[in-house]
This record gives sequence, C-alpha cells and structure tokens, in this order.
Amino acid sequence: MRDTQTMGTIAKGLNISKATLHIWLKNTKDTQTTDGVITLSDKLQILKESYSMNDEALSAYCREKGLFKHQLQEWEKDFLKAHKPEDSTAKKALEEERSKSKALAKELRRKEKALAETATLLVLQKKFQALLEGEEV
Repeated sequence: MRDTQTMGTIAKGLNISKATLHIWLKNTKDTQTTDGVITLSDKLQILKESYSMNDEALSAYCREKGLFKHQLQEWEKDFLKAHKPEDSTAKKALEEERSKSKALAKELRRKEKALAETATLLVLQKKFQALLEGEEV
C-alpha cells in the first residue's frame, strides 16, 4: 500500500516551503521520463557530466538536477557491476568450450589409434590367410 501524503505535509516535514518543493519536483521531471524513472542513457550522461566535479560543484549539480550524491555513486556501481558478469560469463563459456575441445581431441586420438589397430589386424589376417593357402606375400 502506498503512503499518500500531501505536498504540504512533505514540505513541512522537510522544513521547506511548498513552492520550493513544487519547483524541485518540476525540475526533476525534466531529467526523468514520463513514468518517473531516469533512463540508462540519462544516467550515463549525468555520470559523465559530474565525473570531474569537485564536492561543491557536484552538490550544486545534484541540486540542479534534483538528485542526491549517493544516487550517482549507486549508478556508477551499477554500471561497473553490469560489465563484470559479462566478463565472467564469457570466461565460463570459453572455459567450457576449451574443455569440450580437449575432450573431442582426446576422443579423436583414441579413435585414430583404434582405426590403426584395426587396419593392422586386417593386414595381418590377410597375410596369415595367404600363408595358409601357400601363397607368397
């Protein structure tokens, strides 16, 4: 169930005027999509813009965009985390393919040995039959 509060009670709780809260909400809508969620590309753009800012400039930037510094830190962590699983997934897939390749190579060597042994046995069998029949080989 959603906690519904009026703008007046929220403004009073934050110890700011209703007009200030209204302006903040209006400014945050500029950086958000229609459903209230900042898109991934917007987050990336905000992180790029704020990357080299000092603490004071970053605070001012966050106020301007209606964000908090901890949100930027979370977004950065999310971007970094999103990249790592792909690497580990790719490494796991590569390792699986290598082990399959080794197993196939081992099986191929075994079959080649069996084929060579069978060919040798056939040659020996023909020679034996020729000897029994008194033919020279």
